[in-house]
This record gives sequence, C-alpha cells and structure tokens, in this order.
Amino acid sequence: MKIKYEIELEDFLVFSNYLIKTSPMLLKTIRKGQMWWASGPLIAGLVLSILNGYSSEKTLTTLAVLSIAISLPMFLMYKHYFKYRNKKQIYTFYKNDGYQSILGTHEMIISDSYLTEKTADNKNIIQWDSIKRIEATPDHTFIFTDDVTAYIIPHKKIIGDNTSQFINILNDTFKRMGN
Repeated sequence: MKIKYEIELEDFLVFSNYLIKTSPMLLKTIRKGQMWWASGPLIAGLVLSILNGYSSEKTLTTLAVLSIAISLPMFLMYKHYFKYRNKKQIYTFYKNDGYQSILGTHEMIISDSYLTEKTADNKNIIQWDSIKRIEATPDHTFIFTDDVTAYIIPHKKIIGDNTSQFINILNDTFKRMGN
C-alpha cells in the first residue's frame, strides 16, 4: 500500500515539540539546564555572602531570599526557553535552505520486506528491523529510526482518504515483522 502526503515546516515543529515532551534524552537535557540555571543565582548569593564576610544576619537573609527568588523562576522558565531556542534554531536552519529534503511531497510505500519513503530528491529504503518504534498523535504518525529521528506523516495532509487504513497496515506490518 502507498500514500502521498505533504510535509511543511509546521509538521517539523510539531515533531520537535513532541520530542521535547516525550524523549527521555531531551527531558534529561532540560532537567540539567534547569539545574544549571537555578544554581547560578544560588551560587552567586553564596559567593556574595562569603565576600561580605557574613557581616550580618539581615544581609545573609536578604541574599538568601534574593537568590531563591531569582532561582525559582529561572528553574521554572527554562523549559519554555528551551522550546523557544529550539524553534528559533529550526527557523534559522530553514532560512538557510535546510530541510529541503524533508519538506514537500512524500510518498511512502509499505511492503513486507521494507518501508520505502520517496521525495523528489531522495529515496529511502527502511528495513523493518531498523524501525525502533511507531508513535501516533491524533494529527501525526512518527516512525522512529532512533531516539530522536523519525519519518513524519501528517494525517491531514495525506492525499486521498486512506489515512486510517495506511496507519493500520503500517502498525500491523511493524508488529508482524517482530518489532
């Protein structure tokens, strides 16, 4: 069975946000970033209190409260910053003619031996055993070949009305091939 579909930059952004929400590797990176951002003001407060020579309890209390007041929002805002920075990097890459082989019309063909994905520039043959997992949202299906790389199928941009049939055959074939 085969389908044709269009991938736009919006679909790649959806995939990127999906990874940020679900990838253990990216979630770990975000947690590390949160800890670094939050520890900066706390360390600065500690250094200032040492440099101040622990002169008064009032000064130390003020430094501690100020450090915590700055650290907590930084901790909470880091994930939003990470998403913003990621989106900005995607747009920058796109403006520099990146994603040319990803965006546009795609054709995907299911066979018992492999999955084929074609674009105007490219033809990829994906062996079933190289597919790690298939995950779906209401609007997209992602065929993962590693932890953070996937073929994106936007359901609403499939040409024709065989979306659910294709997704069912894709999942059934993937399961049948022992994955």
